[in-house]
Amino acid sequence: MLAGTPFAGDAVSRTVAPLFTHREIAANTVLFLEGETGGSFALLAAGRLRAFRQLAGGQELTVFWLQPGDWFGFLPLLDGGPFPVSVASVEASRAYMLRRDDFQRHLQSHPELCSHLLAHLAKRFRTCLDQLGTLGRPGVLPRLAAAISSLVPPDHRGRIDIELPMSQVELARTIGVAPENLSRAMSRLARDGVVRRLGHRHLAVLDAARLRELAHGDSPMHDDRQ
Repeated sequence: MLAGTPFAGDAVSRTVAPLFTHREIAANTVLFLEGETGGSFALLAAGRLRAFRQLAGGQELTVFWLQPGDWFGFLPLLDGGPFPVSVASVEASRAYMLRRDDFQRHLQSHPELCSHLLAHLAKRFRTCLDQLGTLGRPGVLPRLAAAISSLVPPDHRGRIDIELPMSQVELARTIGVAPENLSRAMSRLARDGVVRRLGHRHLAVLDAARLRELAHGDSPMHDDRQ
């Protein structure tokens, strides 16, 4: 059950798995609030969750979305500090929970876990930095292009079909733009032959190289600030 977590693989996974407990989560349930303590780590087995931060003006900024196989609560698990983001369920979900006290006792007798933890902490940190880079782009089109291109393998240059991890409204909230502006930017990408809509949350990226150029502002199209 630990696939996709810092504990997945070989004997490490087999020794940690018994420490997890099962939890069913109703839709629209807040699991953790930013600033709370408790030191619980969770692996999402089914459903979908949203990690977000509350801004000064009362708005919520989505930091990342969690789908089956994703995990959260890593920092509180390690240092016992507060949760850096709030996490809430978007739909009915199921998770496996690991308490910090149980994990700390296990770590003392299995120090080899440390290398796995450091590798996954670095991966999550890079994801957050990528999110900050997307939010700092100068217009709607570059932000949208960056969000879509993050779903395409780095070395891919031709056509590829992808599934967005969220609805268009949720995507707009994630990259900090108005839904109507995102819709216009998506239509422009389609008109210019960069993407094609295939259905709900499904896109065909027709020109991955062009998409990356737009994401980095290497095109006159980035002047469209809608």
